[in-house]
Amino acid sequence: MEVIIEQLGTTNNVLERQKLDAHRVRIGRAFSNDVILNDEHVDAVHAQLEFDGEGRLFIEDLGSVNGIRRPRHKGAVGRSEVISGEVFLIGRSRVRIYAGTHPVAPAVRIRASELFLLWLGKPQVTIGLVLLYLAAKIVATWLGTIGEFRWSLVIEQNLGEAMLFVALAVGVYFLSVLFRRGGNFLAHISLLVLLFLFSSLLDAALVVALFNAGDAHYPLLRTFDEGRGYLELLIYLWSVLYLAFHLPLGRRSLISAAVVAVVIGVNSLPEDELTRFIERQSFPMEQRFLPPGLLLRDSLSGQEFGKRVEGLFEDLERERHKALESRDEQLSEVNRDDVVAAEELPELNAGPGLPNS
Repeated sequence: MEVIIEQLGTTNNVLERQKLDAHRVRIGRAFSNDVILNDEHVDAVHAQLEFDGEGRLFIEDLGSVNGIRRPRHKGAVGRSEVISGEVFLIGRSRVRIYAGTHPVAPAVRIRASELFLLWLGKPQVTIGLVLLYLAAKIVATWLGTIGEFRWSLVIEQNLGEAMLFVALAVGVYFLSVLFRRGGNFLAHISLLVLLFLFSSLLDAALVVALFNAGDAHYPLLRTFDEGRGYLELLIYLWSVLYLAFHLPLGRRSLISAAVVAVVIGVNSLPEDELTRFIERQSFPMEQRFLPPGLLLRDSLSGQEFGKRVEGLFEDLERERHKALESRDEQLSEVNRDDVVAAEELPELNAGPGLPNS
């Protein structure tokens, strides 16, 4: 009778899979066992799997120190029938047991997005994207420099982003190795470069749009600026959950959307004691000096600019008069209330045997 035994990691990822064709299978730490578990909490001969005459599979504890348990069950297993696909804790090792006839799920077609993420793992793709990213940063620094351009400015203005880049790459790869998911390091590097390049292009487009837009367009650009941050976070999380942890489509989509929803919720909290301890996500809309060639709209003539400035002073004067009138009305109401209160005060204080004057 055939039996398949999988040794699982902490996140139920398969570390090792064995297929055995035997009536009885011994499990333990000794080298004489059919399945060897490298776990100090497992006895030399800890457990055995055995088929009965009707083809049913049973697991039995062979007098071990730490016994056999089912996950989320406190009671120890002495001898119990095994349901194909069931997981047992032998010592501290997680073991999943299948019958040889256990059905498997249908194959999942590789999607275009997944093929693209795998393509990012090619060395030539990674090198090309890194060179393109460096070129984009040099051009952006040159356009934003007033006066003499120095190569040291490229490092000074992008050092923080480079440190974040390295920290993300090493951190995610470390997690993938820790959980034994075998993440593709080059693909992750390429993904980070592509996302940072995408973010830089969006930032450049936003700067040019702000350079050409008027005050009336500021709320729209502000909304776009905030939305693109959430979009980048969603794309990054969705991609990393596939590259580093090999999660299926539904699960990684749900996790990515949930994380972005939490970030949006935190950033939407009112200013109170809680948000003092939480750094709000912000995208400062700062006007930058750009070359005149990037001004896509017609510039104002001196005469028209002067008229607009005069109009601003007139609007300011009108608002000042409104504020003064409103203040005078409030003061009049306060004085009137004080007079009425002063007139009613002697009558209120007058009592039996007390003069009113």
